Amino acid sequence: MTEHLRTERSQEHPLECGHCYYPIPGEPNESDDGQFCSTTCLEAAEDDSTMPDPGAYKRIVTGIEPIDSLVHNGVPADSFVLLSGDEGTRRDELLSELVWRALERGEPAVIVSYANPPTATLERLFENGWNVLPALENDRLRILDCFTHRLADREQFLETRTKWATFVGETCADAVIEVTEPDDVRSVATNLLGALEDLEMSETGLVTIDSLDELGTLVQDHLVHNFVKDVRATVCKARYVPIVAGATTAGADGYPDEEYVFDGIVDLRLTEELTPGARVTQLGVRKLVGARYLPQWVTYEYEPVHGLVALERSRPAQQSTAADDRNAPPPQ
Repeated sequence: MTEHLRTERSQEHPLECGHCYYPIPGEPNESDDGQFCSTTCLEAAEDDSTMPDPGAYKRIVTGIEPIDSLVHNGVPADSFVLLSGDEGTRRDELLSELVWRALERGEPAVIVSYANPPTATLERLFENGWNVLPALENDRLRILDCFTHRLADREQFLETRTKWATFVGETCADAVIEVTEPDDVRSVATNLLGALEDLEMSETGLVTIDSLDELGTLVQDHLVHNFVKDVRATVCKARYVPIVAGATTAGADGYPDEEYVFDGIVDLRLTEELTPGARVTQLGVRKLVGARYLPQWVTYEYEPVHGLVALERSRPAQQSTAADDRNAPPPQ
C-alpha cells in the first residue's frame, strides 16, 4: 500500500522531498543529502531528524472488503469514523473485524466496551473463528471495561459465568482496564490515553467504541459530543490512531444530530429493493474527509472467519432511481 501511494505521488510530482516525502511544488532546495521542498526540511534532514514516509502511517487499508472496495487509497489514520446502522446490519461484527484485521497486520488495538463485559466482547471474535488469545498474551490488545461496574450485582455475575467464560476472563485479566465511573467521560478519555501509552500506540493500530448509544444512556448528549471531540483531538489527530465508533442510524431518531464532529460516516442499511421479499445488507461511505471514495452502495454478506464479504455494487449515485433516493443518506 505504501509503495502504491508513493508511486501515485511520483507520477504527479516527479520530485519528492527527502525529509517530509511530500511533492516538491517548485524549485528544490538541494544539498549533499538530496532535494528538499523547503529550507526547513533541508535543515531538519541535516540534523538527522528525517520523518517517516507519510504513506506508511497516514492511511490504513482496513482489510474490510466492502469498505476497501469503496476507499481504494485507504482511510486517513487521523479519522474519527461513525459506523451508523440499524439492527441486523452486522455492525457489531464489523467492529470486531476491524480489531481482528489490525491484529492480523501486527498492530495493537483498544476496544472501549460500553455494551458488553470483556468476556462477551472477546466472544464475538471467537465466534468468528478469530483467536485473540495470542494477542492478549503478547500484549497487543486492551479492553476498556465500561460495562461491569454498571451491573447491580457484579459478584453474582462473576460467580455464575461458565467454565469457558471464566477461563477467558482470567486470561484477559491483565488486558482489561476497569473503568469504575463509566459515566465520567473525562475518566474514560484518561483511561484510553493510558492504554495507548502502555501499547505504545502512535501511528499504528486503532480504537473501536461499542457504542455511543450506550454512552448516551449514561450521560447527556452534550457530554457525548465533548467526549468525541476530546478523543478525536488527543487520539486521532495527535497520534494518527483512527477511532471507529458504532451507533444506531444517525439522524432525527438516532445519535448524533451533530454529525460534523466526525471525520467519516459509514452507513449500513437493510433494503428489499434488490431481491423482493428478502432483506439485503448494504454499506456506503457518506463522508470521509481527506480521502476519495466511490458514491455507491456495496451489497455485502457475513461469513464466519471471512467476515464481511462484498458482493456486486449497486448503481452509481448519478444513475440512482427515486427509490434509491428515498433510502440514501443525506448528501455530503
